[in-house]
Amino acid sequence: MSKKKCWLGIDCGSVSIKIALVDENKELLDTIYLRNHGIVETIKEAMQKIGKDDYDVQGVATTGSGRNFVSLLVGGDLVKTEILAHAIATLHFYPDVKTILDIGGEDCKIMNVEDGVLTNFIMNNICGAGTGAVIETIASRLGVPIEEVGDLALSSTKDLEFPGKCGVFCQSAVVSRLNSGAKKPDILLGVVRALINNYLSLAKGVKLEPPFVFQGATAQNKAIVHALSEQLNSEIIVPEDCSVMGAIGSALLAFEGDIEKTNFKGFDNISNINYETYNFQCTDCANRCEVTQLYDGDELKGCIGSRCGKWETQKRKRV
Repeated sequence: MSKKKCWLGIDCGSVSIKIALVDENKELLDTIYLRNHGIVETIKEAMQKIGKDDYDVQGVATTGSGRNFVSLLVGGDLVKTEILAHAIATLHFYPDVKTILDIGGEDCKIMNVEDGVLTNFIMNNICGAGTGAVIETIASRLGVPIEEVGDLALSSTKDLEFPGKCGVFCQSAVVSRLNSGAKKPDILLGVVRALINNYLSLAKGVKLEPPFVFQGATAQNKAIVHALSEQLNSEIIVPEDCSVMGAIGSALLAFEGDIEKTNFKGFDNISNINYETYNFQCTDCANRCEVTQLYDGDELKGCIGSRCGKWETQKRKRV
């Protein structure tokens, strides 16, 4: 039986790890979304679930905050920024898009597109305010499953105002409102509106023009989509695979990358690895690099973070 040629994309963020496979027609074959409970363990689990005997991987691209480590782990061929990966995926499905909105678990982005070309972007990864993590934390405080936040918030009947510029202040205000008898739907919608207002305040220097495409796992939250539409006074397009767009973009980049021979280690090999990581700060020079080494037993398999390359082949004594 002939195997299906495919290209693999991996988007590794602090909250989740997403994987996508595309075929030679750039059609989506499969995707997977997993909570990140440790990069090595989560990647192993993902490879066990998505790997099939009839898949012949021709190339691998990684993106996201953990892209360098994941590339080392799986045998990646290309390492790309999440801005590029998200833009490529969006343009593949929505070539007329002008503004790409992305709210992740720990960061958020706004991207401008003109005539199918990414022209500008802004990204906030310093403060968690306006991200999915804040909403998830508040939902947990209210005892509401994150999957139910959207529908519950949209049942709100009273407008409440909350501080959206600081996640800590917002959570404090939620507790105060809750203790004063405010209803959960009103609190949730008020929080969502405040955080979206803060998110859109990032847009200094970038245009906010329709068509708008909103992606990331938070795009599955109907209340967030509602708040965006409300504040932008426009329809918001949410892709069917909104939560894995970064991975899809990575897979498409791998497809376009003219990779002659992939470094991919194979689904079975990766799902059965027994690697350990060792992290340390090198103090041998003023760079003070944060180094991560990957070990298979006592064998050093690779390293990231060493700017001078010293620790890519030299083992660090582990304690």
